[in-house]
Formats: sequence, C-alpha cells, structure tokens
Amino acid sequence: MGIDTRRLRIVSALGLGQLIAFGTSLYLLTSLARPIARDTHWDLAWIVGGYSIGTLVSATVSAQSGRFVGAGQGRLVLCLSALLFAAGLGLVAISPNLPIYCLAWAVIGTAMGTGLYDVAFGTAGRLFGATARAAIIQIALWGGFASTVFWPLSHALEGVIGWRATCLVFAALHLAVCLPLYAFAVSVPPDAAPVRGAPLPRAQVAVGEGWLYAVMGGVVTLEMAIVAVMSVHMQALLTGRGLTLATAVSLSALVGPSQVGARLLELTVGRRWPAYLSLVSGVVAVTAGIVLISLVPAMALPALMLYGAGLGVVSITSGTVPLLVFGPERYPPLMGRIRRIGSVVQAFAPFLAAALLTRFGVPALLGILLAMAAICLAASLILARLCRKRLSQV
Repeated sequence: MGIDTRRLRIVSALGLGQLIAFGTSLYLLTSLARPIARDTHWDLAWIVGGYSIGTLVSATVSAQSGRFVGAGQGRLVLCLSALLFAAGLGLVAISPNLPIYCLAWAVIGTAMGTGLYDVAFGTAGRLFGATARAAIIQIALWGGFASTVFWPLSHALEGVIGWRATCLVFAALHLAVCLPLYAFAVSVPPDAAPVRGAPLPRAQVAVGEGWLYAVMGGVVTLEMAIVAVMSVHMQALLTGRGLTLATAVSLSALVGPSQVGARLLELTVGRRWPAYLSLVSGVVAVTAGIVLISLVPAMALPALMLYGAGLGVVSITSGTVPLLVFGPERYPPLMGRIRRIGSVVQAFAPFLAAALLTRFGVPALLGILLAMAAICLAASLILARLCRKRLSQV
C-alpha cells in the first residue's frame, strides 16, 4: 500500500502548527514570566495571569469556532488563528504597561480558541471522517513535543535577544510557518458550506443523547481542571510530600515523554479497541498517578509516568470519542460548547488551588484532587457504557 501523500501533508501541517501554537501560548510564560517581571517590575501574578485571561477569552470563541469547523471551514479558522497569534505575540513584545499586556493576552486567547487541538482535531475529522482517529493521534504526537522544543528554545532566545525580541520571533513563526502551512497544505472538504450566503449549522444534541453529552462534558471538564491544577502546582505538591525541589523538577520532566509514549501506544496497539475504552484507561492512569503521589510519595517516579501517560491518552480520546459518537460534522460545534465550560474552569482552578494550598496545605489539595479523579473515573465508566449503547443503535 502506497503512502497517502495528501493525508501525510495535512496531518504534518496540522501537527507542526499545533507544536508552534502550544509552544507559544501554553508554554510561553514558563521561561519568560520571570524575565518579564525582572525587566518591567510588573507584578508576577499579573504576568502569569495573562494566560488565564487568554483561557477565558478562548472559552468565549470556542463554540463559534466549532460551528465554522463543522461547516467545513477549518482551514479558514486556522489561518485566522495564525494571524491572531502573530498579532497577540507582537503586542506582548511591545507592551509598555500591564493593561496593554493583558490586552495582548486577550488577542492570544482568541487565537487559542481558533487554533488549538479542538479546531485541528475537528478539521481532521471533517477531512477524514471515520478514519480520522489515527490522524488525530498523529497530530497530538506533534503537539506533545511543544514543551520539549519551546521551553529550552524560549530560555535560549531570551538569554541572547531578550524576552521582547523572543516574542517577535515567535510571532514571525506563525506568519512564516503556520499561515502558509494552513493556507496551502490543509484542504477544504467537498461539502464545506460557503463562508457567506449560508447560515452556519447549529449542531444540537439528538434525542436520547442528553445524558451522553452531559457525562462527556463532565469528564472533559474534570480532566481539564485536574490538569490545570497539576501543571501549575506540581512541584509544590511533590515537595509537600517530602521530595527535594531538585528531585521534583527532574521528575516533573517525565510527564512530557510519558504523554508521547502513551500516544504512540494509542496509535498502534490502542487502535484495536474502541476509543471510549482508551479514554477509560487514560482516566485510570491519571487517577492512579494522583493516588500514588498522595499515599506513597516514594513511588513518585512511576506516579508521574502514569499521570503523564494517562494525560497523553485523555487529551487524544477527548477528541476521538465525540468524533466517533457525534460524527465529523456535529463533533466540532458540540465540543466547542463543552470546552467553553472547561476552559472557564481551567482558568480559575489554579487560583482556587493556590488559595487552598495557602490555607490548608498540600494534603487538603491532594484530597480534593483525589475526589475529582474518583468522580471523573466513575463518569468515564458511565460514558463508556453510554457510548457502547449509542453505537450499537447506529
């Protein structure tokens, strides 16, 4: 069987675009927050809070983006995201004060709502239909290397040219790499609705899908909240369980490779069973990792590997499961609505967790995380049953 060059071109374009998009949004402040604070004397909390502003803004546009993708206009949405990323990063670079900096993050948030996984996955779903599962996993493999590439790249560039010029370089990447890739490598499906002259479809939950949709939304939202808290407070949680800071930092670095390894397994072995069973396995791994961190700190190494592997699978299956159940046309707008709630929760969860840590300490936060993980696990099992029942009726 020959290589499908069209599919390879589209998946590679979407994957490289995701690597750059995540590296210049989710991971932008990992290396640049403190240099920005040192140079400007702005409050570090407000600097880091820029990402939360972006997350909230992305929540407001995700549903509309999903409607455009569902109508077959994924390429248009992605091209817009590249322009918005470039504008937002450029505005960060020239920000003279905090209000302009926060405005810049609002622009980046609009780019996030039009250019991250849901839009890329939905675009792949509209182009490849029932065979899109492998494409989605391959796109996520590219995205999984965002921290590996952009953490050291941001640090190196900042040390040589400063944080403002680094942001300008990243803005140029979106214009010189992402925009041409989206414009020339990503196709438009033959049944795409015209950009003008026809109303965008408003996908609705069908009769009998109410519980399925609600439980799916619960699983996605809980996982987004857990990931947000763990990403921000990982080192505090590990040191609070008796690990040294150096050990906590080195072990935290295992999460990224574990995600990539799990996605490779999902691409090969995991394709043999339904996506909803993979989702359950991912939630089980995340839950097991949090249990080990909470109860057996000496098992932090396997705990973080399990957590990373579970996160890698869940981030994929939160796209492949709704694609399987709702179909390529309804998946983008319906997931846009689900993500809107999840993004709001994701924006506020780290701040609430910080307040809990300050007042009650690490054990209390771990207890909350354990409860959330247990509820999510139960919900994922219910979701798997509902998916199996729904698909058996098709």
